Amino acid sequence: MARAVAVQVQTLVSGLDYSLRTMQTEWQERHTQDFAHMVHSTLQTYPRGAVLQVAVADAGGRIVYSSLQPSGAVAAPVSIAEREHFQVHQKNPGAGLFVGPPVQGKVSGQWSVQLSRALYRQGRFDGAIVLSVSPQYLAGNFRAMFDDPQDVIALLRDDGLFLARSHLQEQVLGQSVPPERVRLFADGQLQGRYVTAAPVDGVERMYAWHRVGDLALIVSAGLERRGVFAAVDTAIGRSMARNVAASVLVLLGSALLLWLSWLHRQSELQRWQSKKRFERLTQEVPGGLFQYCRDAKGRGQLVFASAAFDEMHGVQVDTHAPLHRQLAQRVHPDDLPVLLATIEASVVQCSDWEHTYRVYNEAQQLRWLHGHAHPHTEPGEDTLWHGYVHDVTEAQELQQALRESEERLRLSIEAVGDGLWVWDCISGQVQWDARCYEMLGYAPESFPMSYAAFMALVHPEDASRLASELHQHIDMGSEFRVDVRLRTQALGWLWVQSRGKVTLRNAQGQPLRMMGVHMDVQQRVAQERLLYALMDRFPSGILLADPQAQRIRGANRRLVQILELAQAPDALEGQSLADLPAALLPLLLPEGQALRGKHSQQLVDGRYLELQGWVLRDADGTLAHCWVVNDVTERKRREAQLQSLALTDALTGVPNRRAFFQRVEMELAHLRSGLVGDAVLIMLDIDHFKHVNDSYGHAVGDVVLKALVAQVARQLRRGDMLGRIGGEEFAVLLSGANMDVGMRRAESLRHAVAESAVEVPGLQAPIHYAISLGVAPLQPEDDTVDAILERADAALYYSKRNGRNQSTLWRPDLPAITER
Repeated sequence: MARAVAVQVQTLVSGLDYSLRTMQTEWQERHTQDFAHMVHSTLQTYPRGAVLQVAVADAGGRIVYSSLQPSGAVAAPVSIAEREHFQVHQKNPGAGLFVGPPVQGKVSGQWSVQLSRALYRQGRFDGAIVLSVSPQYLAGNFRAMFDDPQDVIALLRDDGLFLARSHLQEQVLGQSVPPERVRLFADGQLQGRYVTAAPVDGVERMYAWHRVGDLALIVSAGLERRGVFAAVDTAIGRSMARNVAASVLVLLGSALLLWLSWLHRQSELQRWQSKKRFERLTQEVPGGLFQYCRDAKGRGQLVFASAAFDEMHGVQVDTHAPLHRQLAQRVHPDDLPVLLATIEASVVQCSDWEHTYRVYNEAQQLRWLHGHAHPHTEPGEDTLWHGYVHDVTEAQELQQALRESEERLRLSIEAVGDGLWVWDCISGQVQWDARCYEMLGYAPESFPMSYAAFMALVHPEDASRLASELHQHIDMGSEFRVDVRLRTQALGWLWVQSRGKVTLRNAQGQPLRMMGVHMDVQQRVAQERLLYALMDRFPSGILLADPQAQRIRGANRRLVQILELAQAPDALEGQSLADLPAALLPLLLPEGQALRGKHSQQLVDGRYLELQGWVLRDADGTLAHCWVVNDVTERKRREAQLQSLALTDALTGVPNRRAFFQRVEMELAHLRSGLVGDAVLIMLDIDHFKHVNDSYGHAVGDVVLKALVAQVARQLRRGDMLGRIGGEEFAVLLSGANMDVGMRRAESLRHAVAESAVEVPGLQAPIHYAISLGVAPLQPEDDTVDAILERADAALYYSKRNGRNQSTLWRPDLPAITER
């Protein structure tokens, strides 16, 4: 009984592990839809409640996927980093399948037994995938074997820890059998027997135990000792009582024979009941069970096949008929020879058998089956294989879909003229298709290709770069795409872009296979070189970025000079735009968007940069973003000089008539809007200035004008403005001053000038001069500056006409000046 249950448990665990390994591969390859489909298939394959959950933990132990959630996402953070089944894989990623102790799930909240395997990403530990099996499901199957609750079946780890028990399971989960029991399992024996009273219920039982294949699991079956020997003990007791009377000895012997006959019938009944229980158990286990026996004379026979085995193969297996004839009825003709050969090899070598093959079921549907069997030598030198078959049609269909996808890829590659290559990372052998050879001028398969042979074709200047890109892809998972020169049959060089991806890794994450393509990019490289040559000779700085405006695609030397960068133009390619000087980034990407149009900006060092941005497009969309950068510092300086010349009096350096009137217009606008309460305009003119020019010459007159400007400027406040209106006539704008203040300021200016003298080299005496002034207010209702100027002119003219060297405050009765 213990051996039969051990076979059932091995079948169950092997089937679950097959599903676990398939899900492990799909997760590692990031086939999200295929992974979800496999999880759903696993949950549907086993009875409801058998598989409680499929979960995935990352390298830190955080649950990142749970089948309990429809989307797979875990709502609240959950960690299993402290759990034994996670730590085993974290410390030893090559541990393979691990059966953990019963735990209460942090997501499911239910007791479960954890089957787990490690996950890898680019050869490094990336977490664990966990399949949680219900101990209640296991216990229910065990209870189907025994009707009497005094008889038990238990599933243990070989360290004695209970995983499931047919009765009183809730009292033993998480506990272990006594140490002396564990020592029975530790000596390497396959099976054994013992008699003991279980601590959980005190019932004395006769136990038989058996290992579960090559798993670290033990099945222990116990029959209550009193129930087994009760009838015999009673018969013996009665016999001893009757021995005192010789007269009834014959009757006692007869009764004993009848009783033993009854015991035999009871034994047969128990055997029949055990058989029925075993059959019920096989119906609960996914997959079909079988036993194949080869006797000492080499004769083989299928001695047992479960109903599920018959159903999967679409036949009613006859244990007396030759196996190959029965398989020939349903196994696909193409698979039958190989299937029989693997069976024969396993028999001859007395080794494990494992094979995948196709059969037609009763509905003539083609199904994929995966079988496994383990040999065990029986007494008498017979060899018995205990095995199972599992329906793996869905997994095979997924693999077929992948192969078809690869075939479509190959056809697509052929259509665009690229060459396909496949690298066996273990042996180093490389397969090139015909196009790979042809683009280099060789006949297809003209020489064997390997990694070493390929590297021998690579230009010496490109070899280290290619190797570096390849190692980064294998170790870090970065994109593998590199342009290299390969030697052609004509001993020339051809630019080829090689790109690819690792498509298969082993359990430790090491690469097994890599696939990719070679593309002839000779023409593209030539065009790029021409473009770069033009860019390098372009007088402006040029910067190219990818369509997302995130990474640099190209730059020229002039850009490096303008931005005073330490890197060469080639070194900028592939870098992020964010790595450029911080002051430049807002100019390239104002408000986070690539600049379109022209924009100028002064840098902190005083230089001016002018940038113009474009989006380069073709019919398929955006190709790149382009910026042209110029250092326009000198141009800005000249423009400033011209602007200054346009608004400044060349002789005195004060604002000219145009600039002064612009300032008055601004003040008038401020007055209208209420920004200032009052403003005054003072017009002033040098008295008898014509006499100065006539007496001393215009050069001396210019000296006097400059002296006047200097004297007036010393009297001005912040916010006041002095301008030359023409000839010897000047004007002063007093912002925020009323008429009284304006008059006082005018008089202050007049006195300051009258008290000064101009020293002129070459003249014996200094020149004394005076000024006349007119003061007029700015009024909000003034339409133009001319109205203000007319009032100030009228006041100035009044000062001139009434003796000069005086200031006049405008009033409405002053005569207007119609012509000046």
